[in-house]
Amino acid sequence: MTKLEILAATVAVVICASPLTVRADEVPTYDITKSCKADVQAYQGGGTRAGCMTDEQNARQMLVSQWTQFAPENRARCAQMVGDPAGPQSYVELLTCLQMAKDVKSLPK
Repeated sequence: MTKLEILAATVAVVICASPLTVRADEVPTYDITKSCKADVQAYQGGGTRAGCMTDEQNARQMLVSQWTQFAPENRARCAQMVGDPAGPQSYVELLTCLQMAKDVKSLPK
């Protein structure tokens, strides 16, 4: 094997074993304290940290109760989009993504 092939294989293994891989069969766990802190700082005057935490907790509860009603491919796609550790992880955004995907699927063709 060439060095390039070894490097490519190593990268593939790292990506596949990465914690970014999302399991679509359960609601992901996010650090909403960090997300709410970032939201309040970014949108000053737009709400409180306590309000953000309440919204996130309510969205998570709704996700837990409705998780199986969303298509597995949509759960995986939305969780991957919203769950990037480099960005703000949000149950509200995850729920919105899933609801939109469900609405699009139910539109008449």
